[in-house]
Amino acid sequence: MIWIWIAIAALVAVLISLIQYNYLFARTTDKRKPWFAVLRALTVFLILLLFISPKIENNNYKTLKPQLILMADNSSSIKNLNVEEALGIDLEELKNDPELNEKFDVLTYTFDQHISQQDSLNFTGSSTDLSEAILQPQQLYKDRNKAIVLLTDGNQTVGNSFQYLKTDRKTHLYPIVYGDTTKYPDLRISQLNVNRYSYLNNEYPVEVFLNYTGDADVNTVFKITENGNTLFEQAVSFSKSEKSAVLNFNLTSNSVGLHRMLAQIQWITSEKNRENNSRNFAVEVIDQQSKILILSNTFHPDMSALKSAIESNKQRSVEIKKLSDIYAIDDYNLVILYGYNSAFAKANSSINTLGKNTWLIFGTKPDLSFLNATNDAFKVENYPQTDDVQPIINNSYPNFNLELFQYDDYPPVQSPFGQITNDVPIDVLMYKQIGNVETRQPLWFTYEMGTTKHAVFAGSGLWRWRSQNYLNTKDFRNFDDLINSQIQYLASNKKRNRLELDFKTFYYENEKVLIGAQYLNKNYEFMNDGVLNLKLRNSENEEAVIRPLILTNNNYTVDLSGLNAGDYTFTVDAATENLTRSGNFSILEFDIEKQFIYSNPEGLKAVAFDSNLYYPRQIKQLKSVLMKDSLMQDVERKEVTYQSLIDWKILMGFILILLTLEWFLRKYNGLI
Repeated sequence: MIWIWIAIAALVAVLISLIQYNYLFARTTDKRKPWFAVLRALTVFLILLLFISPKIENNNYKTLKPQLILMADNSSSIKNLNVEEALGIDLEELKNDPELNEKFDVLTYTFDQHISQQDSLNFTGSSTDLSEAILQPQQLYKDRNKAIVLLTDGNQTVGNSFQYLKTDRKTHLYPIVYGDTTKYPDLRISQLNVNRYSYLNNEYPVEVFLNYTGDADVNTVFKITENGNTLFEQAVSFSKSEKSAVLNFNLTSNSVGLHRMLAQIQWITSEKNRENNSRNFAVEVIDQQSKILILSNTFHPDMSALKSAIESNKQRSVEIKKLSDIYAIDDYNLVILYGYNSAFAKANSSINTLGKNTWLIFGTKPDLSFLNATNDAFKVENYPQTDDVQPIINNSYPNFNLELFQYDDYPPVQSPFGQITNDVPIDVLMYKQIGNVETRQPLWFTYEMGTTKHAVFAGSGLWRWRSQNYLNTKDFRNFDDLINSQIQYLASNKKRNRLELDFKTFYYENEKVLIGAQYLNKNYEFMNDGVLNLKLRNSENEEAVIRPLILTNNNYTVDLSGLNAGDYTFTVDAATENLTRSGNFSILEFDIEKQFIYSNPEGLKAVAFDSNLYYPRQIKQLKSVLMKDSLMQDVERKEVTYQSLIDWKILMGFILILLTLEWFLRKYNGLI
């Protein structure tokens, strides 16, 4: 196709030059003109050729050496096993070997829970992800032949199980195993499962997994203590055939506050590592039981959906009452009014007198005239028609986080046709979408009046959302979490602050420590231009640091991961005004990297090329295998590049020379 355009350009150039020099419509005897016509035709042709812009193909051949990727374990378990020096020496020998550097492109990485392209090792990583150390180089250099040399003890603490990974056809994996491979007798707590929170006077379950390495019969004792007092104790036996035990029991929360406990299995004399015989854990006991009343003059599937969602939190109970039943509003933390009409007059009076928080749900046939007459917060245009509406999430809603709520393909709910106008500030949680039209009309909103909090859902059909949630995910969690976030906000009379903090009262070592904050202006709207700083103080040594909070997804956060075990207090302040909030948390000692006393050659053998393992000071043997590996050969790769004529500066210069020559000759011959 390109040649047709070039031929057309040549023809057009000839025609233009013949017309301009009168060769088509008039005969001439001037012998100089043919040369001018040739110059003009060449110039026009070259200019048209630039517009056509044909691509010129260049073929280059490049020789690619295979890659040698050195992945060095930088976690603290290497230091705990006293093999950091051996690993460092082997890494330097591989990295600086002249023959290997001549044959391979040598790349060096270190890894713990993350992978870094660096040469220095400090062995301070708090966890180890071997699966990423194996997979990432394959994904990053998927088109290259490569050998991955994995220098590690083989002990993994986070990530997917690496023993079941398969390398691709362009990759061979060579592990070098560091650490003692001898299996010593060892008792350990391999896992402890417990909820972070419990409610006062409740029992909470504890699950403990115990493991034994050894052949002799062992009788020992497992116990849990708090401040030296034994809360639970049980004898445990192990043998050559019985190497694990699972203990399930309940503890009782007798007092409010943070309870720090120690789980411990009594060690045996032949154990080399006693770090894994004990584990610190904590449970925060809170007193927050809520009773919710759903009050209605009819029955509707929404009420059952709300009851099920609210009671998914075991510390909340729901009672459904008809207006004609006997009930005492003062017995409840929150009242949900469903299907609001004039029959609610008496209940509404009691609610106002007692200062109760409410959640008003319009229902299928709300009495809008009565609604407008009995509340001072908002008004609804009174039309008999309804709309089928779908929700539009307001991601700037300030009272609780909506980021995790998914509502794709949720069916519509019914809402009154009339518009809602508010007389007090409201926070909109969801707007209405009618068909394909997105509106700014509220479907679900909250507001505060004096010391009370209120929510309004302007419609009916919540049961459809809960059903759709189950169809999408085979559970109700998404919908239930949304409802319980609303209940948590309404069931508390805690005054809303412009600066709110989000943090846990305790963290474990190796766990990510994040402190969050929401910063609102005087109209309680989210401020995305705030400057927040956190001042952190260690309660033991009074050491203090200041960290800025970073804006992320309508929330300010600061990452304090890496702190030592201990108690900490902190203060968050807004730099532009006098707003401060304080808190405290504890970090419980637990170093998962200290749980190992030997290396894991069996796991590494499962993923090694030809199941061959190497050990410290065996670099010469490994080098010999690498040099002979049939996959590790140079590859000649063809690289095709295309260049446009417009990039040829010499062509532009030639066009200028032609134009200049034609002008000079015409001037010289008196034709200008």
